[in-house]
This record gives sequence, C-alpha cells and structure tokens, in this order.
Amino acid sequence: CALAILNTDSEKGDPAKISADYSDFDIRVIPQPRGLRLELFNAPTQSFVDGKMIHGIQEHLFSALRDIVYTDFKITAVQTQPLSPAQTTNTVFRILRNARVVRPDQSPRMVVCWGGHSIPREEYDYAKHVGYELGLRGLDIVTGCGIGAMKGPMKGAAVGHAKQQIKDGRYIGISEPGIIASESPNAIVNELVIMPDIEKRLEAFVRLAHAVIVFPGGVGTVEEILYLLSILMHPDNNEAIPLVFAGPESCRNYFQALEQFLVDCLGPGVKRHYRVIVGAPEEVGRAIRAAIEDVHARRRAAQQAYYFNWELQIPAGLQ
Repeated sequence: CALAILNTDSEKGDPAKISADYSDFDIRVIPQPRGLRLELFNAPTQSFVDGKMIHGIQEHLFSALRDIVYTDFKITAVQTQPLSPAQTTNTVFRILRNARVVRPDQSPRMVVCWGGHSIPREEYDYAKHVGYELGLRGLDIVTGCGIGAMKGPMKGAAVGHAKQQIKDGRYIGISEPGIIASESPNAIVNELVIMPDIEKRLEAFVRLAHAVIVFPGGVGTVEEILYLLSILMHPDNNEAIPLVFAGPESCRNYFQALEQFLVDCLGPGVKRHYRVIVGAPEEVGRAIRAAIEDVHARRRAAQQAYYFNWELQIPAGLQ
C-alpha cells in the first residue's frame, strides 16, 4: 500500500511492474515519544520535491498506516466470532470516526461519485464538469479515490470551491488494501480512508452518502449499482438515497442498455429509485442540490444524524 501511494500520478499503472522496478523499496516504523516516524528506503522519486516528500502523499501514507493498524489491533484482534449486521455497521462507523471523516457539526453535503477508472477523455471531462457544478453549490465529493470518474469530480469540485472561496472543501477517498495496492489514490484526495474489505467499503459509501451519482463504468460500477439498488428496494428502507445516472451524450446507449438490464432483472419498479440525466452537467448539479436539501429536511424532522445514516437497513448478505 505504501509503495502504491508513493507512486501517485506515476505513468506506471501495472502493480507487478511497480513492485519489480522498486524491489529494493523498504519501509520501517520508528517509535517516537509522540507517535511514529516512517523511514523509507529507495522510494519513488516523484513523491519528493527538492528532497522533501509532497505533503499530500505524506498524509496519504499515514492515513494507510492509521487505518490498517487501527483495524488490525482494535477491531480484528478482538473478534472471536463472526459479526452480526449491527456489529458490522458499528465497525464501519468506528473506522470512519477514527479517521475523523464523520463530523457532527456539518449539514448534509456529501455526494458519492462512482464510475469507471479507465474512461475516454470526453467522459472524464464530463465528470469534471459535473464536479465543478457540485463545487459551486458547496457540495463535497466522496469517491473510490482512484483516477478517471473518481478523479474528475474531485478536480472539478476543487475549482468550484475555489470560485466560491470555500476553504474547507472535502475530497474523501475510500479504498481497501487490495485496491489501493494496485491503484494509487489521486492527488486531489485530502481525506483518505482504508476500509478492511470491499463489503465494508461499500457500506461506508452508502452510510456517508447524502446523494449518489453514477457515471459510466465497467462491471465494478454495475456491481456498485446493484448493491445500492438492493438497499433502496428493501421494504424497510423508507428514506431513499437520491441516485442519479449521469454521462455525456455519447453514453446515451450505455444508459439505455443498463436500464433495460435493470428492468429485466428487477422489474419496472426499479425506475422509481433513480434518475437518468444525459448531458447537462448544470442540471445534474441542480438535481443533486435539491435532493440533498430534501434529505436534510427529512433527517432534521426525524432527528437523525446527518453524518452517518444509521437508519438504513443493509441485509446481512450484502455485508
């Protein structure tokens, strides 16, 4: 994980080749009176400027150390039997709280963005434009922290935040050890969280989300869509998470095929749980802003937490 993080923005995308090229890379943990110091040997040079590590990469490195050590010593080490659904949710919350991602003093503004990491330039530019519209509306971005449809919204939102003079914009990347070891976090991420496995990573997304945007992607993106729809269609979940499928005009056929697949598998009622917007990034921004205002009003009336959706019922099979 450390080597992958140090390769952020590298031209090399093959984890096997990276490991081979840096076979002499080593990392040691040095105890200090007020914490830990990491000593690196033969680290990738692009992580340094004039002999000093880039601050964002340094923070990502310590985020990985923090989450992996916390999970192993405070959670996994004390487990003696399989977790119940409530215990699994509590584990997700504890990891996010330890990473200081859950913050009780902020109104709802978290938009989860899913989509492909290997996408054409047109789709990347569209995702960036949507992110820009979200940033102008004061919304924060949560993604899988990689490139493509995960980097685009963050990059666009950073410009939107800058125009609105928003100094505390949040670009949260949620990953897990197997993914981050093969896909470096993008440099826009300013809050990195490493969940212990894919299932807890997915639950972290939906528990944090005030709205979800899905851009075109591959089988991993479809898996995320099916996961979310299986939660939204659960009879015990009255408070829906707003879901928008969005992409440029060139992706119209993709969404038609996706919708036909969903209807064939899950029935026509599935259409109630999402909205498709092709093109029109401004419309996506307006729709998400309005949906989050509705979420804010519902949670305030029900006296529910803004920062973690405890009320959402996630079946044990999904966990």
